[in-house]
Amino acid sequence: MKNLKYISFLLILFVLFSCSQEASSQINNLALNDFVETYKNTENAQLLDVRTPGEWNAGKIQSSALINYNDPAFAKNIEKLDKSKPVFVYCAVGGRSARAAQVLNKAGFKVYNLTGAGYGQLAQKGLK
Repeated sequence: MKNLKYISFLLILFVLFSCSQEASSQINNLALNDFVETYKNTENAQLLDVRTPGEWNAGKIQSSALINYNDPAFAKNIEKLDKSKPVFVYCAVGGRSARAAQVLNKAGFKVYNLTGAGYGQLAQKGLK
């Protein structure tokens, strides 16, 4: 009987912990127009480009910060960002930004991830 109570207690804790983890997700995946509109309407937003330095030098949004997702020190480099401000992350086509968003989320950032588009489409929207 004691073991059954203990197992039930552990099961309840597991369920509660699992639900709280899901509910605390701070990643908002947004399509291009929603991403741009939300970025423009968010006070103190940080725009993060996770492409390589070569890609960034070939074309960039001036207000963006560059932290190369492919750099082995990516998780350490994001410490330069302010956790009290939301991060809007993008890359060339969406793969790296999705993975970067996971790392940012685990580090405690509120993240807006651009989906279905990348730098080229974002630049065409006129972000400065």
